[in-house]
Amino acid sequence: MPKYIKANPGPGRSVIYTDTAGKDWEYSKGTRPWRNQNPGNLVPGTVSKRNGAIGAAGDFAVFPNYETGHSALIDLLKNVYRNYDIPKLMGAYAPSHENKTKEYIVCIRKNTGIKDNKKLKDFSAAEFEKLWKAMEKMEGWREGTIKASKKRTCDSSKK
Repeated sequence: MPKYIKANPGPGRSVIYTDTAGKDWEYSKGTRPWRNQNPGNLVPGTVSKRNGAIGAAGDFAVFPNYETGHSALIDLLKNVYRNYDIPKLMGAYAPSHENKTKEYIVCIRKNTGIKDNKKLKDFSAAEFEKLWKAMEKMEGWREGTIKASKKRTCDSSKK
């Protein structure tokens, strides 16, 4: 797998990644989290930047691979939302003007087994893993197509 260093929105809803050799790769079809290698659908900002985001597409951060995007989600949960319980977390992370927040809360409670107002910082390692897995599942991850992208150049020597 190439090492990506930059990403930009491509045609349609695709994402164009540029690797260390300067070659472009188009991620198309699939879901936004997969195209952006962002399993938590994090927006561009401090957390995504400090975790290696290489661009933005569709109002979300783009990471060079799943592992980097996943690490950004873990950072967000452990450091930004650590004092939140599930309802407060979902109100901030998946606000009702963008998501079905109540359904998200039900899903997270069902998957973690946490029914009370326990703060994320007090979750056991197993509960925390169930939390991020449920969140990634809710955000959706369906692979699409990766293909070498044709560079668009402006050759001024042609008339």
